[in-house]
Amino acid sequence: MNNLIIQANEILQNQGFEYAFCGGWAIDLFIGAETRKHSDIDILAYWLERDIVIRYMQSLGFQVYEMLGDGKAHYITDVRNQIKIKRNIFCCTQDCEMLCLWETNETDVYFIDFKHTGQTKLNFIEFLFNDKEKNDLLYARNHAVKLALSDAILYSGNLPYLSPEMCLLYKSTQIEREGYQSDYDNAMANMNQQQKHWLDNALTTLYPEGHKWRL
Repeated sequence: MNNLIIQANEILQNQGFEYAFCGGWAIDLFIGAETRKHSDIDILAYWLERDIVIRYMQSLGFQVYEMLGDGKAHYITDVRNQIKIKRNIFCCTQDCEMLCLWETNETDVYFIDFKHTGQTKLNFIEFLFNDKEKNDLLYARNHAVKLALSDAILYSGNLPYLSPEMCLLYKSTQIEREGYQSDYDNAMANMNQQQKHWLDNALTTLYPEGHKWRL
């Protein structure tokens, strides 16, 4: 597996919070091969442990920003001062070449532009926060859609990753994005019937009018 993923796992494990690789890297971990270039490293974490994650990444020297929408991000200097409009934060080092920031007229709020050229150094990690309920992982956009944690969080060796069916459900909102269709094709070729059935039911719930990925 890609060395960046191994490095990321080494710094995240045993730090007092749960996590799992998600996005395109999770699909590759499921398949067991690197199938395409990935723009960055996405990590699933939980809302209840958000402050722990932020403090830890800051302790490593990362700057932490929370997304606000409309191309803006808030620079978090104190976990007691968060806006929490969106569920994702990104952590970057000062030498990170993957983004550009411009000041706004708001304190600690910046315009942001990402460069989707592919990550080559461990200088950027994005966390996406989720909720869980008892033994289930809740889909962030609709908590009525859930998956047992034992099925949602899988492992490739000691690398935890989000299951392909839940990854694809998140990707289903933007299937035109580069790499998303190939992620679907590659995952579907390797998923079992239970995983395919769950995904189809979830897509039916979220898109009753129809969706390209519904069986």
